[in-house]
Amino acid sequence: MSQATSSLTPDMDPYGIPQAIKMLDCMSEEVLKASPLYFFSLKLLLNQDK
Repeated sequence: MSQATSSLTPDMDPYGIPQAIKMLDCMSEEVLKASPLYFFSLKLLLNQDK
C-alpha cells in the first residue's frame, strides 16, 4: 500500500495544489481571475503552512 501511494507524482495526485489551481481556473464564471477572491485563493493554495 505505501509503495503505491509513494510512487504518485504531483501530477497524478487528484488533491494536489496544481489540480486545485486548475479547478479554480475552470470556475471563471464564479471567480473572476482579476478578483481579490481569486488572488486570495491562490495565496492560500501556494502557502504550504495553510
